[in-house]
Amino acid sequence: MLKTIAKHSTKLIHFLFALELVLFKPQVRHLTQLVDALIVCDSRKTLSSLYRQFVDELDPKAAADFFRESPWQVDQIGLPRKRFMLDQFLRFWPILEPDAIVISIDDSLGIKHKDTRHLEAVDFQHNHTESTRKKQVYSNGYVFVETHVQMDGIGFLYDAQLYLRAKMVRRLNRKRSKENRLPYRSKYRIARAMLVELAAQLPKDRPVYVTFDSWYASAKLIKYCRRQGWHVICALKSNRCLDKKQVRYHDQALKHKRYIRVRMRAVDDTQPPSYYVRQIRGRLNDVPGQVHVLISRRHPGHKRPKYFMCTDTSLSAQEALRIYQQRWPVEVDNFYLKEALGLSDFRLQSFEAIGKWFAVVLMALNYLQYQQAQDYVQSHTCHSLADFIRQHRIEHAQDVLRAVAEQVMHSGDIEAVLNRFIVFDSRAVA
Repeated sequence: MLKTIAKHSTKLIHFLFALELVLFKPQVRHLTQLVDALIVCDSRKTLSSLYRQFVDELDPKAAADFFRESPWQVDQIGLPRKRFMLDQFLRFWPILEPDAIVISIDDSLGIKHKDTRHLEAVDFQHNHTESTRKKQVYSNGYVFVETHVQMDGIGFLYDAQLYLRAKMVRRLNRKRSKENRLPYRSKYRIARAMLVELAAQLPKDRPVYVTFDSWYASAKLIKYCRRQGWHVICALKSNRCLDKKQVRYHDQALKHKRYIRVRMRAVDDTQPPSYYVRQIRGRLNDVPGQVHVLISRRHPGHKRPKYFMCTDTSLSAQEALRIYQQRWPVEVDNFYLKEALGLSDFRLQSFEAIGKWFAVVLMALNYLQYQQAQDYVQSHTCHSLADFIRQHRIEHAQDVLRAVAEQVMHSGDIEAVLNRFIVFDSRAVA
């Protein structure tokens, strides 16, 4: 296998330097090495495979100690990262002139092998994707809650935090000292804590919409958003009550009403999808003020409509659903986190070490999203994150080829240079 990193990316070094991290130099060095290798490595992101990417001989045990032993906390890189990303994106506001800031809340399940038992963040969790009405599916893995900030064509993952079931927290705390016990935090509490951080940093004069699916559409979360002056656009379950009547019964009573045809933006080059929508106005139980409820179908004869709620009654059905459509980037975040940047590849045991792994992977994703946003502002063309991963790898490949050529010219010993730049993998022989 050819080693792929001869020196660190200059752009990455400038990005990390701009964060003004309060870390010791060895910690900054490990952070830079890990973020760089996470983007370059195209196989599983174990610490051994990450450190095999470097031309210099690096010890993966030192990387393990960076997560397990090194005395740094997640907030030491998490808070500067979030503050920097939000400040930079708000600076693009006068250039892009977006209609609003859209904050999306979601959670995601990462799958681990069914025999994985000794990683503290891994437990059997409810799998929403594979579950049906007749059968509930539970998968061995980890769950995290996340928030994404979107403005026009650019956005970034603000934060992602691990969630543990109350039963798992009690189990882990039996083996911990009193001062090291983990507090139980529901998904609602995690999401609200992220919104509290955002509320302290967002300017008060910018329109903000908060979007989430029906699992987060609690009256408490909606009321918190409204107290901040934010509007909410979210999915609803069919048994939520509007004017003391379940929305599914409102749907039945509106059979004689005509549909509004709403055409959405396509996320790719396919034909933009159309939906057939009915809109009603009323008061949602335990939520102050009038809201719009949208009943959406893929076609007029569709038997299972989707229900959405919008607190901004000045929006049309198409405007509200197009804002809700901006939740899609949070799904893109999940794909790149788990498939491209190795969020699921951790083998660290303690909950604290796994949290640090999350912080490093989020740093890598935010670096790519920052490059994407700068390119969008300059060219007004939205390239995918895969394009910036590819460009990052090409730049490293050029550095490696240049280093090989320079060392061959200097020493004249081709075999010795090749041995330095090629790592022998004994598994390939077997």
